[in-house]
Amino acid sequence: MNSFFYYAVVLDAMCLFIFLVVSYNLLASTLKNKAIYLILLVLLALNCLLDATHNYLLTYNCQSNLLKEGLCKFDIDFVMISQTAVTFTNLFIPYVIYVFSYILISRNVATREAKLLIFSVPFIILSYFVLSAVFNGYIQFKTFQGEFVHGKYYTFLVATVGFYSCLGLINILQMVTHKMDMIKQVLSSNLDVFLLYLSVAMPFILGPVNLLFDCAIVLPCYAVCAFFLMTIQQYLRISIDELTTVNNRNELNSYLDNLMLLSEKDRRSTFMMFIDLNKFKHINDTFGHNEGDVVLVQISKLLKAVAGAFNCFVCRYGGDEFILIKRHANEEKAVNVCKYIDESVTQLQNLSLAPYEISVSTGFVRFDNRFKTPKDFIEAADRLMYETKRSGKKDYSTMK
Repeated sequence: MNSFFYYAVVLDAMCLFIFLVVSYNLLASTLKNKAIYLILLVLLALNCLLDATHNYLLTYNCQSNLLKEGLCKFDIDFVMISQTAVTFTNLFIPYVIYVFSYILISRNVATREAKLLIFSVPFIILSYFVLSAVFNGYIQFKTFQGEFVHGKYYTFLVATVGFYSCLGLINILQMVTHKMDMIKQVLSSNLDVFLLYLSVAMPFILGPVNLLFDCAIVLPCYAVCAFFLMTIQQYLRISIDELTTVNNRNELNSYLDNLMLLSEKDRRSTFMMFIDLNKFKHINDTFGHNEGDVVLVQISKLLKAVAGAFNCFVCRYGGDEFILIKRHANEEKAVNVCKYIDESVTQLQNLSLAPYEISVSTGFVRFDNRFKTPKDFIEAADRLMYETKRSGKKDYSTMK
C-alpha cells in the first residue's frame, strides 16, 4: 500500500512540473485571455499539491494505530481535511472550466450572467456538502479501519462533476473547432487531429470516473492535454500568421532553406508566385484598418483554397504581400495558377459588393541556378510582380 501512495506522489510531482512549464510558456506568449488559462493552470497545480500531500499523509500516518487516541488523533483529522480539500478541487476545477469556457464562447452578454447563475446552483449546493463532510460525513468519512467510505450524497457529487464536465467539454470542443483552420497548419494527418480531440476530451470524460472509483487518473490527463496544447500553440506562434492563419515568414524561410538542398532538376521545376494586393493603403486610409484586415483575411482564405487546389505552399510575406510556391511544375502550370488567382479575386470582388476595388498583382519566377540564396529567389519574383503592377497587364505568358 505504501508503495502505491509513493508512486502517486511521484506522479503528482510530474504533473505539477508540466503545469509549471506550460504556465511559464504561457506567460511569455501574446495569447489573448491568457490570464484565464493561467488561473486554470494554477488551480491544477494546487490540485497536484493537495493530492500529493494527501497521498503522503496516507503513506506515513499512523493508520495501524487508529484506535489509539493520543498521538494519532491529529493525523486522522488532518488526513480527513486533506481528503476534503482534494475532493473540493475535483469539483471546483470542472466548474471553473465550464464558467471560463462559456464566457469565452458566449456572444449574448445580456443572458450570460443569468445562465451562469442558474447553472451554478448545483455547485453551490455540493460545495456545502463537500466542505462540511469533515463534520457530518455526507460526502465521505473515514472508518476506524482507516478506509474512506462514500457518504449518502456522494453520488450527487459524481453526477455534478459529470454535469460540469459535459458542459465544459462541449464549450472547449467549440473553441477547438473554431480554431481548426489554424490548427490544421500544424496537424498534418487525421491521426493528429484525433489525438488532439482525444487529449482534450479525456480529462472531462475521466473526471467523474476519477471520483467514482477513487483513482488518480484525471490529473495526468490534464497534464497531457496542457502539454499537447502548449506544443501546438508554440508552433502556431512561431510559424503561423495570427491574422490570416497562413504560414508566416519564419515558415517561408524554413521552406526555402529546404528547397536550396534539392537537386538542380527539382529546383528548376519549382515556381514562386509573388502576390500583392492593389491599392491596399487606400482601403486602410479610407475605410479603416479593421476593414483592411477583413480584406487580408478574405484574400488569405482565397489563396489557401488556391494552394489546396494546386498543392502549393502559401504564406503571408508581410503587410499585403503573399507568396505561393508550386513544386513539380512547368511554366504553363505556373501561368495557370496566376490566372486562377486573378479569376478567383475577380469573383471575390463581384460577390463582396465592397465599395472599393479588390484586385492583386502577381509575378512568378522559376527557381533555377541563377539564385544562390532564398533572398535572390524572392527578390526576382517581387520584381516581376511590380512589372505586372506597373504595366497593368495580366499576360503572364510574356513574363521571363
